[in-house]
Amino acid sequence: MRIVKPFKKHGTTGPLFWLLALGLLASPLVVAGFAGYFLFLKDAEKPHVALSPEAEAASLKRQFVLTASDEQSGIRSVTVTVAQGQRRMDVLRKIYDTPRDHISERFSLEASELRGGAFELQAVAYDGSYANLGAGNAARINKRMVLDAVPPTVKSLTPAHYMRQGGAGLVVYEVNKDVSRSGVMVGDKLYPGYKQKSGQYACLFPFPSDLDPDSYKPRLFVEDAAGNEKLGFFVNMAIKRKFREERVEITDDFLAARLPAFAALYPQERDPVERFKKLNTELRRQNTELLGSLSAKSGAQPLWDGGFVYLPRSVVRGSFGADRVYLYKGQEIGREHSDGIGLASVPGAQVPAANAGNVVFAGPLGVYGNTVVIDHGLGLLSVYGNLGSVAVAVGDAVKKSDLVGTTGTTGLTPGEQVLFGMYLSGQPVIPIEWWDAHWIEDNVTTKLRRYAAETPQQ
Repeated sequence: MRIVKPFKKHGTTGPLFWLLALGLLASPLVVAGFAGYFLFLKDAEKPHVALSPEAEAASLKRQFVLTASDEQSGIRSVTVTVAQGQRRMDVLRKIYDTPRDHISERFSLEASELRGGAFELQAVAYDGSYANLGAGNAARINKRMVLDAVPPTVKSLTPAHYMRQGGAGLVVYEVNKDVSRSGVMVGDKLYPGYKQKSGQYACLFPFPSDLDPDSYKPRLFVEDAAGNEKLGFFVNMAIKRKFREERVEITDDFLAARLPAFAALYPQERDPVERFKKLNTELRRQNTELLGSLSAKSGAQPLWDGGFVYLPRSVVRGSFGADRVYLYKGQEIGREHSDGIGLASVPGAQVPAANAGNVVFAGPLGVYGNTVVIDHGLGLLSVYGNLGSVAVAVGDAVKKSDLVGTTGTTGLTPGEQVLFGMYLSGQPVIPIEWWDAHWIEDNVTTKLRRYAAETPQQ
């Protein structure tokens, strides 16, 4: 007689095997029991839980975000509790009818009745398993924090600012406590301030060329470590500037010469004109965003010395802030708000560094072609695009007039030239101001020396 041994692979001699063998799995009661057994034994892992921001201090209005996830049995409930002395209160409590794989909940301390000072915060997330006698697995975050309900104060030290549309200005201000963020708010964008050795803050801020003067209302902004925010007023006079419209004819020769360098991009667009449109919109937007990000690590001290220089013996081929219209056989095929000035000289002309600084980008940059970007401190960058060759590398420290490259035709800028631009924390500003040593002295250097130096000038 042949004896058939139980099949042991994958542990099928366990309870499931015998339930199957006895034909009991068809019973609804057994099915429910087995499901409980599975969730009890198989899901022994705690959920993942996180709290942001990871701050040690909080204001009553600071917004926190609690996230939790559990891919096996889902999140059943979350609770956030604060305690101070004998006072204990839930500031967030959520129970989900159906456990969710991932949750994200916002909360603040506005209804907590906490007083200023230390308090305890505990966040708990339970999964949907039957572990711990049906309560589920729990993950906890325990934090000791400080409630700071007093916002910082901010005061401008510099006198009235006369700002021309497309230009830049500098404000020096003081605050009464340490801050995590500060600067000048223009619309919904913050242009950061930099703490000086004197303890004051200095901020270079722009008047965007595409912003109507009536809408230009820059304000000082500070936020402390607890998330308390404060706006401050300073005197500012907005001066309107008129910008040109420039019409640029795109020819078949231009398309044939420039577009092969972008052959790998948008291969589905076989029509050269349609590919140009894509490059001038989608790719240009990506390139501009990258330029805007390069000032994030700018230093707190100005690296430049005096007026900025430009391509010697050059002629202007395009103006800053112009509404540039591209035409093909008389039909408009695109627009661009010019963020620099085209400077042309002899073929292969040597392009000088406009002033002292550190190279933060050197290489191909889409529609800008071969590009060099130099950080001059306080969020101020100079940009050199459309270069034929590049003579520097990222990390190089350059002095005024050092060689950065030669003029060329590597971007979408018509003709051989260098596309020169000045950027302030991502916002293009008119280069002409920075070419003027007297303007820099009157509007920037004197203010830094008088209000932000360790030994202020009287």
